[in-house]
Amino acid sequence: MGKKYRLNPWLEIQNMKEEIGRIMEEGTGQDRARCDRIANFKPVADVYAGVENYMIRVELPGLAPDAVSLEISSNTLAVCGERRLEKDASGGAYQILERSYGMFYREFVLPEDVLSEGITASMEQGVLSIRIPRIHSGPGGVRIEIDAE
Repeated sequence: MGKKYRLNPWLEIQNMKEEIGRIMEEGTGQDRARCDRIANFKPVADVYAGVENYMIRVELPGLAPDAVSLEISSNTLAVCGERRLEKDASGGAYQILERSYGMFYREFVLPEDVLSEGITASMEQGVLSIRIPRIHSGPGGVRIEIDAE
């Protein structure tokens, strides 16, 4: 009989550590495919359909507008970014950790009656508000800037 080899769990942990390190070294630039691939959570959102526009509100407490990326491709609006865990400089340890941290990603399929060039976004008190005018638009991708209020 041949020699049996056992899986070394420490080697697997080391491989995971190296993969996490590689991902972290890629920086904080929000790339849509990257966000989708490694997202840790989906922020909650409300979607409202008005007569003149659609409104999407996404809860992102504690984030600045430059930590969030919005992108439209075809008929899909993607919201992605990263919420980093703040380390306590005094050396304390968390007793309870309930908020979500890491990369987030959320996708919304847009109806055919939207004008993607007219989309505006603003962020106030941790809520990202995206206004989407209801007029038919053509295909193509559009990048959306977030205004701080």
